[in-house]
Amino acid sequence: MKKINIAINTSNTFLRQSLASMVNELTRRDGHLHVSFSYKKNDFFDKDIIIAEVLPGEIYLCNTSLKNRKSDSSVIILHSYDQLPEQELIVNCLKGVIFVSIKLVNIDRMLAILAQELRKCEGLVLARRADSAIVCSNCPHKMLSKSQVAVASGIIHGFDISKISALHKVMPKTITWHKSKIMEKYRLNNHYDFFQFINLLKERW
Repeated sequence: MKKINIAINTSNTFLRQSLASMVNELTRRDGHLHVSFSYKKNDFFDKDIIIAEVLPGEIYLCNTSLKNRKSDSSVIILHSYDQLPEQELIVNCLKGVIFVSIKLVNIDRMLAILAQELRKCEGLVLARRADSAIVCSNCPHKMLSKSQVAVASGIIHGFDISKISALHKVMPKTITWHKSKIMEKYRLNNHYDFFQFINLLKERW
């Protein structure tokens, strides 16, 4: 019996449990696979299958955890974007992965995707972990400007626009402009997306 290590990285408990149940159902049918799950955040280093949800704006950020995955691992990225970025704008560590829209995918389609990746893993010869072949050169990931970092940092610390503008001795409308540029750069559609993105930056910083 072959062991397959699977990471499921999403803060949505219902989604996480549903995905695990689907995998368990598929492996019960197969009978030749033993699955070990990890739900730890960004625990991708030695995983055979990685199922990860990306938050608004995250698709444009450098992701070292995904970059450092095994070279033969399967990656399924769950997203809620209405439209994915153009191929040339997708960061290097997400090129070639399977993108699945949470808004559009149905159970049968999700089962088919999982079954396909399980079969792929079952067919791979057991070997020592191989380092990822992903390179960072010419990666189109986006970065905040110095002014945008100052605005994001202020919001992370709980400051409002007036407080941030006072700290940096600029007009409030200047801070508002930089905030709008962050939303534009990372294609954040509304304030909910923006604050999800800010919380993501808080975790990374």
